[in-house]
This record gives sequence, C-alpha cells and structure tokens, in this order.
Amino acid sequence: MSAKNTMTRDAMLFLPAKVIEGLLVIACSSLYAHIFTEPAVTAFNLTNTTMQLCYLVLAGWMANASTRYVGEEYKADQGRGLFSTVSTIYLLLCALVAVGCGVSAVLSRDPLPLGGALMFCAYTAFQVLNAALIQLGRIRASIFWSLASATLKLAIAFVLVGGKSGYPQAYPAVFAASAADGVAAIGAAIALSLPVVVRLRFFSRPLLGKFLRYGVPLMGVSVSVALLNQIDKYLVAGFYGDILYAYYSQNNSIASGLFTMISVGIMRGVYPAVLRGWREGGRAAAKPLLDQGVRLYLLIAVPAVAGLTAVSLPLSRFLYPEEYSAGAPVIAYTALAMLFMGLTEYANKAYELEQSTGQVLQNSAAAAVIKVISSIILLRAFGFTGGAMGSVVAFASYFIITCVRVRRRFLFRVPARSIVRIVVSALLCGAAAWGCTLLPAGNILRLAVAVLAGVLVYAVCIIVSGEGRAEMQAVLRRLRR
Repeated sequence: MSAKNTMTRDAMLFLPAKVIEGLLVIACSSLYAHIFTEPAVTAFNLTNTTMQLCYLVLAGWMANASTRYVGEEYKADQGRGLFSTVSTIYLLLCALVAVGCGVSAVLSRDPLPLGGALMFCAYTAFQVLNAALIQLGRIRASIFWSLASATLKLAIAFVLVGGKSGYPQAYPAVFAASAADGVAAIGAAIALSLPVVVRLRFFSRPLLGKFLRYGVPLMGVSVSVALLNQIDKYLVAGFYGDILYAYYSQNNSIASGLFTMISVGIMRGVYPAVLRGWREGGRAAAKPLLDQGVRLYLLIAVPAVAGLTAVSLPLSRFLYPEEYSAGAPVIAYTALAMLFMGLTEYANKAYELEQSTGQVLQNSAAAAVIKVISSIILLRAFGFTGGAMGSVVAFASYFIITCVRVRRRFLFRVPARSIVRIVVSALLCGAAAWGCTLLPAGNILRLAVAVLAGVLVYAVCIIVSGEGRAEMQAVLRRLRR
C-alpha cells in the first residue's frame, strides 16, 4: 500500500472516532449548562482554560519534543531513555504547578485552584502519552482511551451532581475532568509498557539537551498560541462578567470542540506519515503527503464551517437553556477561526520538520498581538461576540503571515480545482441547511432536517464533482471489511 493510501486510511480511521469524541465534548458542554449555574460554569471554564494555558506554557515544549523524537528513540531502546526523561520532567512540572495552585488557593481562600492542579497533572499526562501512542502506531489504544476520557467527563459529573439542575459549585466538573484524564493516562501508560521501561535512573541528559534545543523556541510559541486560543475568553470575562462569559464559552466550545477533533483526527493520520516520509526521503517524499493531508482537511473542515454557521441558532437552542442562544453567533465565528488555525498547523510543518521553530515563535507572537488588539476593539464595538470575531482576524492573520514566510522553505499546495469544488459544495451544503432552519416546525425537527439536508447535499456535490470519490471508496471498503 502506498504512503498516501496508508495516510488516508489512518486519517479515515481516526476521523470518525475523533468526531464521536467531539460530539461527547459538546454533550458534556450541554450537560454542564443545564446542571450548573452560570457562575459555576464560568468557574469551571476559567479553571479549565487556565490549566490548558499552563500546559501550553510549561509542558508544550516537552510534549512537542517527545512527539518529534519518540519514533527514533523507541527504535533505539524501546523508549526507555525518552520516557524516563519525560517522566522526570513531568513530575517536576506537576510539583511546580501544585505549588502555584496552592499559593493561589491560600490567597483567594478558595480551594478550586487545588482541583486545577489535579486537572493539569492528568491532562498533561494523557496529552503526552496519547501523542506517543499515535507516533508508535498504537491507533486503537489511542482511540479507545480518548473516547473513554470524553465519556467519563460526562458520566462522572452527572453522577456527582445527581442529575439535578442549578448546582452552584464547579467542583464536580473539575473532579470529573481530572478523573477522566487520569484514567485515560493510566491506560495509555500501560499500553506503552511504561511500568516496565520507566526508571528515573535512566534519565538522559543528552536527550534533555536535544529536547531543549528543539523545544525551547516552542516555549515562546506556546505562550503565543495560548494567547491566540484563550485571551478572548479572559477578555470577555473581564469586559462582561460571569453570565455573558458562560454564554460565550459554552457556544465557543461547540465549534472549538468539534473542530479540534476534526483537526486532530486528520493530523494524527497525516503527521506520522509525513514524518516517516521526511526521515526516509526528505522534502521530496514528505511534501506530497503534506499536500494530500491539507486536501483531506479541507474536504472535512470547510463544510463543517458552512454547516455550523447555518445551524448555529437552532443548535445553541437545542444544546443549552434558552438564554444561552444569545451567544449563537460565536459558533460561526469560532468555526471560521478554527479553520484558519488548522491550516496554519499544516503550514508550520515545514519549520517543524527542519527543526527550525524560531520563526514559528515570531509568526505566532505577531498573531497574538493582533488577537489582543482586534479582540478589544471588536468587543467594544459588537459586544461579547466580538471576542470570536477577534479570533477570526487573528488566525487569518497568522495563516497569511506563516504562508508568506514559509514559502522560502516549502508550503503545501492544493490544486485550485479541488479548492473550488470543495468550497462550492460546502456553500451549497450551508445553503440547504440554512433553508431547512426556516421550516415551520419545532426547533429539534428543524435542526435534524437541516443537518441531514446539509450532509446529503455536500455528499452528492462532492461525489458528483469527482473530488471526494476516492475517499468515499476508501470508506466503503472499510465498511465492507
């Protein structure tokens, strides 16, 4: 089987699982809006956002370096040196975050930051180990534990609250997130045989040096990306308070959750193949795989933007209490921003493959500045939904800046006819879905008909145009097996 076919197969295997995971994330967001009060939703979301920020700033460099080198190191010694080194760094970072959260809890006289420390430890462990599973080809284990984590976050919070509504504290949600990621991390560690290979005495200073050379520039990138991803949420909370922040963050989570899973699902099929191609044949072998990966991403992501935009209002009304629908436009803006974010990840692959991450820092820092300025301006001009508009401006700018600068190395290329076919098919999909939202029927029926119509119209258009015929045949072959 060719490298392109293998990559497409892996992406098609990952994508349905990641979409299911994204739907579970959305279901969890919906449940939290119904069982917690707005201040509790805000407290959980801010804690979760802050811990993800800590992950990006403190552990992102380690996670990226580990992902980059795990394949090579595993061939050398079954990962003994790499996983022992990563485990040592991980324990030190967890201790650092625990101290910081403990100080915050004492100063604020609120124990919630201590729960945040647990979230950081569990989330970081699973992110690093899950990435290792992917790079080492343990696809089924990765899918299983990712879905297990998403399911447990939903189930544990529901059980702890007892199915009631209006719960005033965020502790059940924080505990559910920590426990779910912790269970998944333990499962991933067992799948990787870490209890057998990890010993602190196997900590490798040369490997740490390699990590630092590759990862230190990424620490700045992590700060910039954290600002790009999260600063709008802090600005909305600061400008408009807990209640409007709850509306903003929950609607934001629909598009960001689904798009994250689409991006991750495709990238986890694409990046290992691109990395293998780079090791075996350099740019000549890697670039065609990258081109195909971007085309696959556009094939799924562009209609997702059109569809989410078309059904944003009925979708928000279906998932959340009625007052949350004030934030429905956030779904559309966030989806468009996430489309650009995913494309930028592919554009950055040239820098990552050549281990030249300094320019990624420059590009992301410029985009972060644009994000802060544009978000403040648009929040004042358009209300709390302006935060999501600022995300569109920032991620579009990040993509453009990266494309202009990375062309000196190499940039992915998708044929113009493919882009036209995908965009036109997606627009027809969105138009069909939006038309169905105007039907004289109940909200749930309108939403169901709109989703079905959009999917059918896109599938017909993309197959008739010939653009998605190969992918459809691959899916059918997989189903027949």
